[in-house]
Amino acid sequence: MQNIFLVLGVFGMVLAISFFARKSVNRYSTFFLGAFYAIFSIYTFQTYVIESGLLLKFKWFYVWPLPLYNLIAVPIFFYFLTLIKDEFVWRWRYLLVFIPFIIGFVDVVNVYAKPQEVYDVIIENAYAKPEERLDVQYGLFNINQHYAMRFLWQFLALISLLPLLLDFIRNLLKEKDRKLLIWVISLYVLFILMSLLATMFAFEKLLKIDFLRSSGPILQTVNFVFYVVLFAIGIMPIYFPSILYGYPRSKKTRTVLSTAPKQEELKFGLDVDVLLSQLNGIKESGAFYEQDFDLTSCAKALEIPTHHLSYFLNQQLGLSFSAYRNNVRIEKGKKLIILGYLERNTMEALAQQCGFANRSSFSKTFKKVTTMNVTEFSSNS
Repeated sequence: MQNIFLVLGVFGMVLAISFFARKSVNRYSTFFLGAFYAIFSIYTFQTYVIESGLLLKFKWFYVWPLPLYNLIAVPIFFYFLTLIKDEFVWRWRYLLVFIPFIIGFVDVVNVYAKPQEVYDVIIENAYAKPEERLDVQYGLFNINQHYAMRFLWQFLALISLLPLLLDFIRNLLKEKDRKLLIWVISLYVLFILMSLLATMFAFEKLLKIDFLRSSGPILQTVNFVFYVVLFAIGIMPIYFPSILYGYPRSKKTRTVLSTAPKQEELKFGLDVDVLLSQLNGIKESGAFYEQDFDLTSCAKALEIPTHHLSYFLNQQLGLSFSAYRNNVRIEKGKKLIILGYLERNTMEALAQQCGFANRSSFSKTFKKVTTMNVTEFSSNS
């Protein structure tokens, strides 16, 4: 079981780095998701160290992460908030989410302010009596109270977002955005389960009641479910690789002037002008004129998911990627013809210059785009 925590720790750190390094179309939500996986990774690494009996070898890896763990509700709360609203606007009431972190920070400072012997005793007792390590008093709270508060705060933060989330889900159902719908619901449910199970464990110990420990099978089942939830949260991005980039957003209605009618504005999490400028840069680089340049290649060059690029071209330009690429290629063909390219070269050479495999496909596409064949266009030029 310990090795699972090691694997999750490594995987979580890789995910966190990926989220921080990636140029996302939803940079705020991606940042907060990366922050969660960074905390998740440190937590699973420390759990591995403790469960494997390595604490005495890594004495430094104890106590200080407590406020970091107490911060867990913050990135989760802001991830869903920024994903739903597609923006980040600070409100002073959000300070409530930081309360466990503040208390944890005060208690950790209290521990480190004491003589070194106090820290050493905490480590030795945690190693010798792991079943009692949650009862150690740091300052205001003991570790178990911090544990309970941390996950209770996570649960309350998630519940506070439920009305917004339900509206968001209804919009996704209308937009038929299946990938984002499944991702949001799955992640939200897993976080709820995680916070509920952890809070139940903590309050059982605090209140000294046995509603989970009444029988071995019940405890084993709950433990198993908790580990499955942790594992699922850790590996979910494998099945939703597009979240490394973010998601395109649908049309958002806004009022331009109080007396003017409403108009629809596309909102993608990435500036439309920036994306168009990047596409022009790719055109200038000549990539569109390579025969194997496809949707995947273009999306990779833009550092966005393929479905985002398709959505953008369709909504902003009313074109599929194939149609957009053909327009770009035929525009180059027209310019070359006007400059007298065919007076010195063959049609086959012109087709290859524009990214087509042969003159037949070039001629057919030219006719479709310009409504005239190459000879007619050449004669009128």
